[in-house]
Amino acid sequence: MPRPALSLLPLLLAAACGDIDVRSIRTGDVVPDALAGEWRGDWQSQLSGIQGLLTLRIQDFAGQPVVSVQIAHPCVPPDQYEFRVAPSGIELLEDGEVLFRAVFGDNRTLVGSYSCLADSGLWDATWTRDLPQLIDLGGRWVGTITVDGFPAQSLELQLDQSVQSSALAMQGTMALPGLLAEPLDLRGTVQFRDGAFDLLLVTAAGSGPLVHMLGTGATETRSVPNGSLQAVVGPQQPIVEATWQVQWVGP
Repeated sequence: MPRPALSLLPLLLAAACGDIDVRSIRTGDVVPDALAGEWRGDWQSQLSGIQGLLTLRIQDFAGQPVVSVQIAHPCVPPDQYEFRVAPSGIELLEDGEVLFRAVFGDNRTLVGSYSCLADSGLWDATWTRDLPQLIDLGGRWVGTITVDGFPAQSLELQLDQSVQSSALAMQGTMALPGLLAEPLDLRGTVQFRDGAFDLLLVTAAGSGPLVHMLGTGATETRSVPNGSLQAVVGPQQPIVEATWQVQWVGP
């Protein structure tokens, strides 16, 4: 029997770079081992001869697929799509109509076709590599935040990591005992690469000062040694810039 559909609703096509952002995903199954990893290939129109590249990345975190697609193609403008995985291959649908389909070939390949009102043709992709392991960064982080000319202040983050819209999302709080009476609510994303992760955190609307935090960390140590922070404390106030560093201390 086919595996349950992975519902991708919607995919946002960024025209400048060809990235499709999978906005939501729903499945009870883990990613099949044969599908996990990075796939690279190309498509070619049978109508015009035009061709282009595509990249598909699929991972698993806590039993939920983490998916990213990079393609610039007339059949997939911004809209709502469904991505299905079956024992024989994959399909990308819009309103129940199959746009892209492919079957698993020999040596970890995908071979298929596509069709829509704007175009039709063939596409294929080959598995190229394993992707960096997705580790859980949820838990308590402690460190400091420093504004030029002022002593460093204590910083504490309490974060939870989950899959939302097929991407890794972060949610939690930021406490600054020396500066704020109450913790600030945070939300953000994390992306992994070989040996490192990129963390983006922003304060939730209406929770107090607008804070934007960026940091690159090491997966082995679960630490961010030198992040950047910008904050807007109030109307007509200058932007406050600071650096921050934290270390994961446990769940």
